[in-house]
Amino acid sequence: MAIVSGVAIGLLSWLAVMATSKTQDIWDCRKVYRWLHSNTQDQPGKSHVDTATVAKGTRLPEERVRRACLSDKRIHQFPNEPEQWSVWRKEPESVYEKRGILKL
Repeated sequence: MAIVSGVAIGLLSWLAVMATSKTQDIWDCRKVYRWLHSNTQDQPGKSHVDTATVAKGTRLPEERVRRACLSDKRIHQFPNEPEQWSVWRKEPESVYEKRGILKL
């Protein structure tokens, strides 16, 4: 009987740790996405930021920011710079690309 209750306590403890970890991951993804959406723009040179900047803005450790960015499908990683993240596009828009007629 003691063995069964010990196994049950161990299993419940493991489930509690896993649930806490999964909940933390979900909150981290949400926090990083919201920060990226409100602090970047779909403009040339303003769409991507690095991991360290996101970590400072969200007050999360860089490893948690990286994990959140990699697990959220709404957050794009720049292919040539693996530490650059955006919610707008995978590759930054060229600063030399014309955006149509400008009216002054």
